[in-house]
Amino acid sequence: MANDQISFYDESLKRQIEGSFVSDGKSIRVSSAYGVKSAPYGDLGACIDYNSQVLLARKLLSETARDAAKGKGH
Repeated sequence: MANDQISFYDESLKRQIEGSFVSDGKSIRVSSAYGVKSAPYGDLGACIDYNSQVLLARKLLSETARDAAKGKGH
């Protein structure tokens, strides 16, 4: 399982988010300076391709950054 790096600008947070994600075929796990988070593939729906993984990773990274900004920690 190789980590894929991801970097994007989150419009709602007005900041650049950087992190990585890895998939084990059942779930996806993201990690960044803001913490770690994972989600089962069920969240991807019927289409489980690389682009779907990237979109889910971005969503999870944004949620992790928002949680950190609210003081919820990791």
